[in-house]
Amino acid sequence: MRSIALYTLLSAAILAILILFTTYAWPHVPSNPWQTINSHSNTNPEEEQRVRIPVTHNDWTFDHRRHARNYGLSEEQCNAAFPLLYKEIDRAVEHRKRIGKDIGMEEVEVRQRSNVRAMVRDNQLYVVDAHGENTNFRPRTLATLNSISRAVSAFADPLPDVEFTATFDDDAAARDSNATTWAYARLPEQEFLWLMPDFGFWGWPHKGTNSYAEHISILDDQEEDFLDKIPKLVWRGGIGNAGGDVRKKLIAQSEGHEWNDAKSVNWKNQTEVQERRLSMQEHCDYMFTAQTEGNTYSGRFKLLLNCHSVSVTHKMEYIEHFHHLLQPSGTYQNIVEVKRDFSDLPGAMDHLLQPENLKGETKRIADNARRTFRERYITPAAEACYWRALIRGWAEVQGFTPERWVDVPEVDGRKARRKPRGVPFEAYTIMETTQEWEIPAPMRHVCAVGESY
Repeated sequence: MRSIALYTLLSAAILAILILFTTYAWPHVPSNPWQTINSHSNTNPEEEQRVRIPVTHNDWTFDHRRHARNYGLSEEQCNAAFPLLYKEIDRAVEHRKRIGKDIGMEEVEVRQRSNVRAMVRDNQLYVVDAHGENTNFRPRTLATLNSISRAVSAFADPLPDVEFTATFDDDAAARDSNATTWAYARLPEQEFLWLMPDFGFWGWPHKGTNSYAEHISILDDQEEDFLDKIPKLVWRGGIGNAGGDVRKKLIAQSEGHEWNDAKSVNWKNQTEVQERRLSMQEHCDYMFTAQTEGNTYSGRFKLLLNCHSVSVTHKMEYIEHFHHLLQPSGTYQNIVEVKRDFSDLPGAMDHLLQPENLKGETKRIADNARRTFRERYITPAAEACYWRALIRGWAEVQGFTPERWVDVPEVDGRKARRKPRGVPFEAYTIMETTQEWEIPAPMRHVCAVGESY
């Protein structure tokens, strides 16, 4: 009897431990507890890897309605909320370890007109050298540096000191085939590039997106239910040199179909611009949005993925930092992928628009996309977490310690001293230069009463 009682007591204790472990040690999972993820180069459904997504850390649970714009999540919260986000960072770190060479000081030299050399020191962004100040790259430079500064300054814990170069051109390796730099996109063989979120995650005003966060807010307030949207495939864009080949094929394969609303826009023809241009929110009025690459990657893709719509894309050549999360097949499919020449587009659209599919398979793709991207992996919070993970990853293989100070020689009897190296971003964003500016500043002209400018 005593043995039976002891056995019963032990069984009860084991059961209690299992219940506690299940309740507290294993994270809570969302309504779709399994997320199917393929690498960019491996989209064979038979080789899918299903990964459970933890969204709870201790007593904190990620809720996109409350946390999607929290730029200061802790490292533990970032890892719990976005465990699959950092594949590109891990790949870049592994590449450096595989070649057996840490990043050297000589590799962060500014080599081209679209580059900026910067540091993160004591959780503060400094700009050391900036060549991205011309008309083409100035908006990208300011947007990207603002994003980095926001992610760094919002973080309560220490970050490692790093020095790096970021390239704001579409093709980061256009003039330097082995540049070790932060870039918006890369080809599969360009393993030396470190991928960063592009400038549009801050804002893209000259394309109608004043801020990325506002884009999401407008959709949250105004977007129609999927089944109430326009049952057509929408696309707008130029068909010149930027990705013109695939864009022309999209229009050719769409022409003559009832579901077609793909139109080219000649941006120099103001009449055509007024007639055909759509805002990014207006793209989301459609059930189907077409995605095409441009010069290299497509800056609009993340904006389209925020739509509760089905994104239809050709097979892409360039990789962005979130592309490994794209799922072209399987239970958790979140995009529709067709051939690069769009020759199979008509058949794919006819299938998706079948009445029996619209409420089932087609809507499920749109639901999966919204859940994966808009509500998680391309939220502003996820972007901030990615920046900080990129800093940590870079620091892991950085083979030098960034110089903190520069010597200032004795001038006019003033004793020599040291000053911080680089320009704090707060100053750079006002002056937009890393050169010494005049102190005191030149007097500004004050108009007298009645004087005109």
